Amino acid sequence: MDIEQKAAHLDSIIYSDGFDALVAYRLKMSLECRMEDLEKWSKIEDLEIDRRFQDYVDTLKYCRSLVTVLEAFTMDDYTDTIVQLNKYSLVLEEMF
Repeated sequence: MDIEQKAAHLDSIIYSDGFDALVAYRLKMSLECRMEDLEKWSKIEDLEIDRRFQDYVDTLKYCRSLVTVLEAFTMDDYTDTIVQLNKYSLVLEEMF
């Protein structure tokens, strides 16, 4: 198999529905892991003392970005996730 054939084969894999499903699965797994972190961190009374404040903010932004991509990339409904992210945002508002 020469380089052009390998490139064509790789393109066929990348542009397949199976690859799309794999990417969506990976993004969903990342979202679930980060949501678990937010759940755990939201229970800490003072995020600044634990030096988690910036991690919390960055993770919240990351989760919102993942939801935006997943909503465009899949047919799944992320309304419940958005509501939960909004609740996690309230933790920040309560701090100030």
